[in-house]
Amino acid sequence: MQVAQFASQKMETKIPKLAIIAGNGSIPFYLVEECKNKGREYCLIIIDGHAKELSEKYKPDFIVSLSKMGKAIKYVKKLNIKDIVMVGGVERPSLRNIIPDLWTAKLLAKLNSSITGDDSILSSLTKALEKEGFNILAPENIIPSLLCPKGILGKFKPNKNNNKDIINGFKIAKLVGSNDIGQSIVIENGLVLAVEAAEGTDNMIKRSALLKKEEKGGVLIKVIKPQQDKRIDRPVIGINTIEEVWSAGLAGIAIEYNEILIISFDEVISYANKKGLFIAGI
Repeated sequence: MQVAQFASQKMETKIPKLAIIAGNGSIPFYLVEECKNKGREYCLIIIDGHAKELSEKYKPDFIVSLSKMGKAIKYVKKLNIKDIVMVGGVERPSLRNIIPDLWTAKLLAKLNSSITGDDSILSSLTKALEKEGFNILAPENIIPSLLCPKGILGKFKPNKNNNKDIINGFKIAKLVGSNDIGQSIVIENGLVLAVEAAEGTDNMIKRSALLKKEEKGGVLIKVIKPQQDKRIDRPVIGINTIEEVWSAGLAGIAIEYNEILIISFDEVISYANKKGLFIAGI
């Protein structure tokens, strides 16, 4: 009797419904598919002006302007959803051109007195949502395999010069990140060729190609900034990243293990192996 009752209770256990607030990029696709595969109910909310391909493949439940986040919060609360994951790149709007709703206006008022960079904006948004009673989840809470593992991930290994650059570059990248400048650098034989700023990783890699000395040399190093909120702003690499590394003539990539997300892992490793590039989780 007790065994049957326990089995019945176990069968009735349901995974909480998830709200996916999506910007640009591939991760929202993975999250939607994971929910479908696991039978997890989800609500897809797309930031207005973003995620066009996602909208075409999966019908969004709600489209919200960045200036009207209060409407999205009311919508999610009405559905009795507690778990939220926010993923994808979002273009920051000009504050002069937006007319916020009351909830967003209160958030912006707090930001005006404390903003120090993108990390402080995201951190403030997260705290505001938590005060509303939501649980903010990270993509890897849903799909743990997205996180970069430790060690050499493909067939090729960094040489001695590459290893020196990785050791020194990791320290430099962390220092750059601690000042909320960027997540990535390119380094060759001890010389920093490029530091990621507002242009993003791919454009930084292109810029570094103009400064390289060796035909095939230099390492892309990508880390998480010390102050970054890991739940909503983890660094990502994908097939576009590894293609840019190859085009720029770099020797490989070193990324912080258990911190960086790798999209299309098998495709990325296959491409690196084909082109003779190393990928290391450091």
